[in-house]
Amino acid sequence: MYRFTLTNNKADHAPLVVCFSLFAFFSAAFLTTPLGQIASVIVTGITGYITWLYFKRLHPLRGTIILDLPHCHFINFEQEIKGKISAKSRAYQHCVWLYIEGFAASHWLVINASGVDEQNFIRLKRAIIASSKL
Repeated sequence: MYRFTLTNNKADHAPLVVCFSLFAFFSAAFLTTPLGQIASVIVTGITGYITWLYFKRLHPLRGTIILDLPHCHFINFEQEIKGKISAKSRAYQHCVWLYIEGFAASHWLVINASGVDEQNFIRLKRAIIASSKL
């Protein structure tokens, strides 16, 4: 069983901003009426904001992770997630995408390498690899 603290796990917002800005620009550029262009930019902005809120929920800024293979328990001020690490979880070079299957609901958690120390990040990657083989 491992317990470690997640600190400063900031989400990178640049890809979202670029994607929705380009979409708003190109959708407005091909519309001929100014009202259509304004409506397109407003709808794209609202959609981008809702997506950003969802993206931030996946990237908790702080919290505590308790790993007890194959189970995972995440706690912070906003949410508490208990469940089993699913085979859908992914480990990349600089981030880990945890798919935690709870009793009632499933949750995604994205953890950046900068949010935890190096040894605990390696442990988290190993837990994901082990859970995919179960």
